[in-house]
Amino acid sequence: MAFILPKEVIKEVEKRLREFLWKGHSNEGYPKVVWNIVCRPIEEGGQGIRDLYALNRALMSRHLWNVIIGSSTSIWVTWIVHHRLRDKSIWTVNVNRGLWEWRKMLGLRQTLLNHIEFKIGNGDSLSLWHDPWHSLGPLISRFPWGPSILQLPETSKLSSVIIEGEWHWPPITAMECNEIIHNLPHTCRGNDLITWRPTGGEFNTATAYDVFHPPSPKVGWSSLLLGRFKTPRYSFIL
Repeated sequence: MAFILPKEVIKEVEKRLREFLWKGHSNEGYPKVVWNIVCRPIEEGGQGIRDLYALNRALMSRHLWNVIIGSSTSIWVTWIVHHRLRDKSIWTVNVNRGLWEWRKMLGLRQTLLNHIEFKIGNGDSLSLWHDPWHSLGPLISRFPWGPSILQLPETSKLSSVIIEGEWHWPPITAMECNEIIHNLPHTCRGNDLITWRPTGGEFNTATAYDVFHPPSPKVGWSSLLLGRFKTPRYSFIL
């Protein structure tokens, strides 16, 4: 949960897990089932062992989620906002700057974005140009000249183009910016809301784990793991 684990570290840890599982303290034996199958849930034909790569990234996604929603209860988020972001958006801050751990965490943004929904309210908490509330993603990345063309500074909030729950954009004459006003999301009364699609609300690491380690089809014989076969030794052999 503290930082992104390098792939080589994960490989070394999983190597030791495999050796313990299949060999124990002996030098004999070899893996009978590939590791990614062992890491599936029991109903999918595995042993329910967590995939370390997926688990590590799911746990780290919790930290990133707290930054995205602007959690006020996390001292770490406050430190990130003031020392890493410095009034920049988590979505558009340069991924090539900073420590290796920070760059790797930023690399999780696109994966999370695919499972995040922005519900537009009054627009007070969202950046007009830097937050990915639009289907095109952060508008500043797509239209770098947009702020000067539309006379809406980069620091503008989304509320600057929303009046009484309705979109009110300035006249757009530049062809390259016309795409912005097409497919605008619906607005609603109240505050802006960022939700985690897998739960329809709050983020949790269990559903995030499934994002990084998608479920496989269930095996037909998983029902055999009930009764006396529920004993770990028997279920493992089966």
